[in-house]
Formats: sequence, structure tokens, C-alpha cells
Amino acid sequence: MKQDEPAAVLDPKQLSRIEGVHRGFMYQHLFAAGCLLVAHGHATAVCVEKDEDIEIVSGGRATYIQVKTRSKPLIHSDIKGALQRFAELREEHASGRRSAKAEFVLVSNVAPAPALLALAQRGQFPPDVSMTWPEGAIGLRVDGLPPAWPDIPTAAAWCTAAAERLPQRIITAEVLVWKIAAHVALAASGTAPYRNHSFQVAELPTLFEQILLQLQDFPELLQHYRPQQDEPALDSAAHLRIVCGFSGAGKTTWAAQAAAHSGSGCAYYDAADIPAAALAAALVRECAAQLAGSGTLPLDSVLAPGVTGLESLRGLDKGLCRAGRPAILVIDNAHSLPATALQKVVQATRHIRLILLCHPLPMVAELEALTGVKREDLKGWSLEDVAAEAAALECRGSIDAMERLRVLTGGYPLFVQGAARLAAAEYVGDVAALCASVENGIHTAATAQEVILARIFNALEPSQCHAAGLLSFSDVSLCRSEVIRLLREGMAIEEPAAAAILRQLRLVGLVQISGADRVRVHDAIRVLGKAYVRLLGADSTKKGLESLKEIIFKSLHEQRDSSRFGAFARLLASLNYLEPLVELIGEELFHEIGVIPEVTAALEHALASGELTPSQQYWAYDGLVFAAMKHGGQGVQKNLQRWLGAMEKLLRQGVLTRNQKAALWMKRMHYEAVTGNAKGALQAHERAKSVLRDDKAYVRVFNYNAAAALYRLESYELAEHLVQELISEYYALLVIEPDQVTELSQEELWKAISTPDLDIQDVKHLADALELLAMVCAKQEKFLPFARIHATRFYEIAGAVDSVVRTGLDVADDFVRMNDFLGARQFMERTVLPYIQQHRLISKLLDARSLYAVILAYSGEFDDAELEMARIAPLVEDSPIAMQEQIAAQLLRPALIRRPRAKLFEVETMAESHAAAGRSAPATAWDKGTTGEEAEGSAKGLRDRTDSSVAGGSGVVARRNGSRKRRQAGAGIH
Repeated sequence: MKQDEPAAVLDPKQLSRIEGVHRGFMYQHLFAAGCLLVAHGHATAVCVEKDEDIEIVSGGRATYIQVKTRSKPLIHSDIKGALQRFAELREEHASGRRSAKAEFVLVSNVAPAPALLALAQRGQFPPDVSMTWPEGAIGLRVDGLPPAWPDIPTAAAWCTAAAERLPQRIITAEVLVWKIAAHVALAASGTAPYRNHSFQVAELPTLFEQILLQLQDFPELLQHYRPQQDEPALDSAAHLRIVCGFSGAGKTTWAAQAAAHSGSGCAYYDAADIPAAALAAALVRECAAQLAGSGTLPLDSVLAPGVTGLESLRGLDKGLCRAGRPAILVIDNAHSLPATALQKVVQATRHIRLILLCHPLPMVAELEALTGVKREDLKGWSLEDVAAEAAALECRGSIDAMERLRVLTGGYPLFVQGAARLAAAEYVGDVAALCASVENGIHTAATAQEVILARIFNALEPSQCHAAGLLSFSDVSLCRSEVIRLLREGMAIEEPAAAAILRQLRLVGLVQISGADRVRVHDAIRVLGKAYVRLLGADSTKKGLESLKEIIFKSLHEQRDSSRFGAFARLLASLNYLEPLVELIGEELFHEIGVIPEVTAALEHALASGELTPSQQYWAYDGLVFAAMKHGGQGVQKNLQRWLGAMEKLLRQGVLTRNQKAALWMKRMHYEAVTGNAKGALQAHERAKSVLRDDKAYVRVFNYNAAAALYRLESYELAEHLVQELISEYYALLVIEPDQVTELSQEELWKAISTPDLDIQDVKHLADALELLAMVCAKQEKFLPFARIHATRFYEIAGAVDSVVRTGLDVADDFVRMNDFLGARQFMERTVLPYIQQHRLISKLLDARSLYAVILAYSGEFDDAELEMARIAPLVEDSPIAMQEQIAAQLLRPALIRRPRAKLFEVETMAESHAAAGRSAPATAWDKGTTGEEAEGSAKGLRDRTDSSVAGGSGVVARRNGSRKRRQAGAGIH
């Protein structure tokens, strides 16, 4: 988990209780807000949180209101305490200690239970007590009250409608409602100016006008606002905050939206055209009334003639402090002012909290140095919000295309909207086509992003533009020494000059620093950066890519950082370096990062052009077949037939080695088993066995493929026997017992198996075998939960990120099958979802999030489940058909589970929906062909011919140059 990510909660039940408490308070605050909105003509004062939740005073009448929010029908014990307190208050009025006539109201968001309803209908409630709920009421009618609402959204909608009827309203009704609710919460706390917890109805017009004045200068709120990732709150104890981002990042919209829901007095000032010397006086003149409130704070001394602007500002600050009025002043376009002028404003204030909205320019770094305050960055929209906005603008694309759009635009709202509009206008709404065009610099219409950022980019020195362009070619963060090397080699400059350029890029916000030593260019600037380097000529571009390729290769060789495999592969494809690309696609862990279209396209082009030697052709086909079997996709079966046929043609030409022949026939065995051709699988098995080397490692791999084929041919007992022997052999090879895996932490497990002779592929192959065992046993209705859990742990040690998520999702399914919904939810929240986020496994996101939504529904969190499904709905379009069908089925499941008589868990439906997405299978799922006696007979022959000397193994192993073991054959197998 990243350092800045929130950790999963330790106790979800406690969280649920806390949410329930706050829902109750919010409902109560909105009911009080509703009372204020309709108080004219019905009351003289409204009190909150005194003797009762709400008390309405009106001449000779005192109405005490108790508000109840429940998820189940109201029962007598829910209101017993309130009735007792009503009796005490009734006695106070009857004795004369309190004047006026008392009446009492119970307000509930749910109907009373039958027993309580019957009690009230029989007249056993005191006559001065009435009860109201959304569908009905009992007792005397009380005027001047809002209705009871079923939930918070209905309450907010009712209050908004009531606010719409207020005359001479300047701001939106919704803003007014939330500001009133914030003041109600302030009054409930007994904080000034509401120390007596009461609102005087005669003063309500002033209060409403105060709220109007606070926000009248903020830009108009959007009708549909999408929060940014980890969006900061406006309210904070900090005296000064610097919020930084390019134009179009959504800074002003964020401030306006947050101010609308703030309980503090908020004022907005755009400093774009103000001279520095006049700043303080302008702030006082424009914002004093907004921050002080209308007629509630003397402003004569603040605005008196003869005082300087800073003195006026200091006087306003002190006056607000004495009055106990919290105040926030938002200064937009603060980057247009000198840092020293802003520092003087900071020094002149103590009580007013300042928020400066800035572009990432050098003055921000100066301001940070002068004030000791670090800038905050807006992180842009999430993937889900980018997809939702694109869909709203009539664009479409797969989840990978939407992620490309998010990265391309940095997720900044204006940039996303501009790119989506361009896609709709010139690419028929095809997001992937737009991204490909922009990334390759062949689009003809400029995006809003390019127009806006060009002003910043064009203001840079040529050397800074060149450096930013070189960094734009790197998809991954680089350490500082790698950046210096890239600039030094790509620009032919010395190290001090490279370091100086890097410092300048940091000052203007084009380079971001994460962790202790990780550097990357801002995503939003990549388009301009790449375009600049391309304009320098093909040689400059190739020189930079060559240097970056060597830097990435060095890190892969020295640190085995699998997260850089994808970046390295894309660089090789860009440079058309076919031999190392063929080598890379032969790495088993390379296929754990998902499908890389650039690599597949480069290899297919090379194969078609005849640029490769026969050996290279074989390994290129080998990698394409493996990727297709593992990841699937449209046209997989047709491509596999073509590629396997081409490999067999090389075999007939006599150019394949013994290892290559074995690898080919094991792939053919797996393919025939998947398609249900047991006879073909047996023939391929025999051919592979005939050329297999007498080497234990190769034998283990051969046996794994045999077991996987048996699984596909539905010969589960034989497959189980074979894979059990294989697992035992791998445990012995790693010198560890299965019981130890359960007892050891992940770090301890790694230390236990980490020996000088350890081959990390053996760790992954053990995980493969454990996963296959779990699937084989599941088909026989044998439940082995620890097999998948242990497989997940070994996959993580091996760095097999795709397999970690695949098996992790199956583990969550296992929890659900045991009706352990809390365990399933915790496993998803603490393990699977953070892992996907950490490794940016976008292709796994839909499967994981849809399963998580179903788990939420089974946990009783129906609203959250439906919200989760709604969040991912825009990502479903253009996903594989099987995934679309799975999501469509699961969109209905929360509603079905919500039904009172819904089954606790529909095992078959769940299993089928996920198997359809290709997760719970050792290879890409295709329709079966041969079944029955012929299949069983051929499968038996396959087992009989896999003698005891060929027991165990994980995938096809071959050696390149006599040293490197290779994986062979499909998703979930190797």
C-alpha cells in the first residue's frame, strides 16, 4: 500500500456504527434546517440540542421534537426514553415553572412496528404527543414542521425545494440548504454565535443574507460536480495553504464547491489584475462584508480613512477573532502576485485562514521558502470519473482506453472534457483512436490541454523543453541518478548542467518527486514534451529512446524490477529492436504485466516482413501463443491455430531444437485439451514426451501441462493425483513444509525459501500447481481454501502480479462460498484492491470491483454495492463480451440480494459469472468439443503414458543458450 493511501478499516462493523450515528445527526440537522426554512409565521425561535433535539417556541406554545432514524421499524424501546423526558417536560409546564402550552412530536424516518402502531391507535399515548413518519401520522397535527422523510437525499431535496421559494434569493437553493445545515451543526455545539443553541426567527433574513454574501463572488457551482482523487477539504486548522495546479486542473471549481459546504465564512477574490501594492486594501474592500456578515460586526475602524491596506486587513482579522467568526479567504490566481506581497498578507492575519490558488510557476517555490508551507496538488479525476465524463460527452472506449485518456490529460477536468469533445467531433467518439493519434503526434486539431500548457512550455528555455521531452518518453518513475544520465546522454551535456535543468523543471511544476528519490514528468505535459523532441529530428528522438532503453535494461538486470517490463517492451518496440523483444517475450514474468499491444503488433509485423531468423520466428510465435492462451481476447482461437501452424511448419523444415519441439507439442497438447479434442491432446502428449530431455526441471514442467490438460478434459481425479505429486516435489525443492506456509508471515516465508540456489521460477511454478489443485478439487466438490491462499502468497514472492490478483479474487470467492462475507470484504479491501492500485493492473479492475460490489451486497451494504456498480458502469463498454455479460448480471445482484427472501449465496451463478470472464480457469475459456467415453478414454491414455518418472512440473521448460528456463502454455499454467 502506498504511503499516502488510507488503510482499510480494522473493524468494518465499528465503521458501520459510526456511519449510522452520522446519518442520524445529518438527518436531524436537515430537519432543523427545514424548520428554519418554514418558521416564518409559525415560530419566534428555533432551538437545537437543548432539552430535546429541536424546540420550537411560538407565543403561547412550545413544541418539543425528538427525531429518530432507524433502518428497521420503530419499536417501543426506541422511544421509551423520549416519552419519559416528555413527561418531565410536561410537568415543568404544568407546574408553571415553564410558561406556554407544551406539545410533543416524534419524527421518524421509518414507520412504527405493528405493536407500537397498535399501542398508539388504542389511545395509550398521551394526547399531547403526536408521531409522524413518511407514510403517515398519529395524533394532533402540528403546523410549521417539515414532513418526515425516509432518507437524507429526500430530506435535502425537500429543503432545497423550500429554499427555492424564498424571495430575492441570489445563490442556488442547494448552497443555501447546506450552509444552513452547517450553521445548525454549529449551534448544536454551542459555539459562538450560537452559545444558547437558538435561532431567532426575526433574525433569519439577516442570517440568510449573511450566507448569500459569503458565496456571492464564488464562481457558479456546477450542476454535476465530480470530486477529484483524494480531494483536500477546504476547512483546515492551517493558517496558510497553497493549492497548485495548471490552468484547467479544477482549482477554482474545487474551492467554490467546498465553500458551499463549509460552516465557516468564506470569501473569494481573484487577484489576476490587482497591483501588488493594492492587494491588502483590495482584499479588505471586497471581502470585509463577506467575512464579517451583514451588520453583525462593526466595520468602521476597518474601513476608516487614512489607514493602510495592511492595517485595515489586520483590524478585520482581529475583529473576526473577537467575534469568534471562523473565516476563510480564497485568493485565486495568486501566482500573478509577487511572493513577498503574499507574505505580507500572511503576516498581517492570524485568524483568517488563507487559501492561495496558483499555477506551478517559480514564484510558488519562492513563496514556499518564505512561508515554510509546502504546496498541495490536485490529483485529477479518477479512472471512473474520467470514463463517466467521457460517456456523458458521447464517447466510448475500453477500460484501458479510459486509463490512457486519464494519463494523457493528468485527469484534469478541463483537459479531459476538451479531449473527449475532440474525440466526439473528429474520432466518432472513439477514445482509443484519439489517444493513439495524440500520443503519436498525428492529430490535426489542438486539444484544450495543448493550447493552455503551450504558454507554460513556450516560456521555458530550449534546454528545459528538451529535458522535459526526454522525460516524457518514460512511462515509469526514474531515480535521480537515472534522470541525470538520461539528460546527460540524450542532450550531450555534463552532469552539473543536467542537475541544474532538473531543478528548474521542479520549480515550474513540470517534474514531480515521489518517495525519497523518484522523478517523473507531469502526465499533462507529456504530449507537448514528446512533440518538442520529435521536432528536433529523428536522430534526437532515437538518441533519447536509446539512452532510456539502456537505463531501464540496467535496472531490470540489477534489481529485477518487474514493474518496468512493460516500459522496456514498449521502448524495444518503438526502436524496432526485434531480437531483444523476442527474448523479453520469452520471460514468463513478462506476461504477468498484461497484454501490450505495441509488442504484439511489432512481433506480428516482424514475422510478416521476414526479418527474423527461423529460431527467432519460433520464439516470437511461442510468446504470442503464450500471451493469447493466458490473456485471451477477440479472435484468440483463430490466431492460435495460425500461430501453432506456423510453428509446426518450422518443425517440418527441421530448424527446431529438441527443447523447442517439446515446447511446441506441449502447447499443442494444451490447445487441443482446451478445445475438447482429447485424441489430439494425447497425440501431442506422446510427441512431447518423445523429445523431452531427461532433466527434472523439464519433467516437472511437462507434468504440469499434462495435469492441466487432464483438467481441461474433465479427468479430475487423474489431474489431482498428478498435481499433488508435483506439489510435493516443489515443496521438497524449496525445502519447506506446507504447514510452515500457514505459520509464517510473508517476510518470514521469503526468508525461509531464499537460498543461493533458489530459482524464482520454481516459486511461481509451485503457485501454479497449487492454483490448479484448487480448481481440480473444486470440480470434485472438495474445498481446499489454503491451496489458493498459499498460491497467492507464492505468486507475490515470485512477482507474478497478474496471478496474484487472479487467485486473490478466487480466494474472495471462497470466503463467500463459506458465507464469510466479512472475511471476503476484508480480503478485498486489505489485499486485492490495494494490490491492483499499487501495480496499476487496470485490466483486473472491472473483475475486482464488480466482485467487491457483490460482496458488499451480501454484507448488507446495499446502497454502497449499487453505488460501486454505478461507478464502474462507464468502464464496461468495449470490454470483452464475457466481462460485459458478467457485469450486466452483477448489476442486478445487489437488488436481488436486497429482497427479503433472497438466497444467502447463489454459488453456481457466482462461479459461472466469474468463469465467464476467464478468471477461474487455467487457460482462456473456449467451448468444449469432444466429451463422453472417447474423451475419458483418451484422458486415461494420457495419464497412463505419464509414468512415475514424469511426475510434477509447471509448464513447458526449455533453455535458451543452455541457461534460461522458459514457461510454455497458457493463462494460469506455464
